[in-house]
Amino acid sequence: MSYLKVTMRLIYFTVLSFLGLFLVSPLRSEEGVKPANRSAVITVAAAADLRFVLPKIVEIFQQKNPDIRVEIIYGASGKFYEQVIRGAPFDLFFSADREYPSLLASKGYSVGEPFEYAEGKLVVWMHKDQFKKEEQANWKDLLLNRKVLKIAIANPERAPYGKAAKAALIKAGLWDRLKEKMVMGENVIQAFQFAEAKNAQIAFVPLSLALSPKAKTEGVFVEVPHQFYPRILQYGLIIKRTADFSIAERFKDFLFAENSRRILKEYGLLP
Repeated sequence: MSYLKVTMRLIYFTVLSFLGLFLVSPLRSEEGVKPANRSAVITVAAAADLRFVLPKIVEIFQQKNPDIRVEIIYGASGKFYEQVIRGAPFDLFFSADREYPSLLASKGYSVGEPFEYAEGKLVVWMHKDQFKKEEQANWKDLLLNRKVLKIAIANPERAPYGKAAKAALIKAGLWDRLKEKMVMGENVIQAFQFAEAKNAQIAFVPLSLALSPKAKTEGVFVEVPHQFYPRILQYGLIIKRTADFSIAERFKDFLFAENSRRILKEYGLLP
């Protein structure tokens, strides 16, 4: 498929966004080196926890494949699931869970089976000056601190990390007690932004976001013990209507290359 055709398809779905069907533009970016010969373009719908991970992987991929351009849209996995069903022009989908790729595969929207590419961890992030060091020792005590007026999480109905945060709070016996303090982000990036702007005192976010340069500079985090929430196994798939299966498969395979695995591990997405 030509670059013009792909562009027209993307413009079509951008227009739909104004009808409430495709609202992801704030998190869209074109990553990596722009090839002089734009002979091929692939579009990746990626879970928001990959915001600081995929750009590094894409940059290396495009250095090795200068004739391929990778466009990435970041957002909530549940929203991308809905958009794939509506016909969004994605070539690949990297979810923050297993459920959404499995559902798409079962409904005939994928080429081949979903593949596991990472495992996420849940943390509580806050500004460095928000709490004393001794107040940061235990995540449950931190949530109950009198200074905590608002707690940011991603929408549990659409975002796997939001779902994990809710599960952790329920298991800790804190959900009913604290739910009135919750502010919901559309995805984990927005949840992080609430805390970053101090519109919430703390935020449940992926470890991969807490390890991003700005988050490390401005804040600190406390890991939520893994026994409080189900494992966050992250799966992806190649969308059946991909414009170029061979290129989509090449990028998918690159996700398992040594350089890519090193980057995923650096951001806490691999053991």
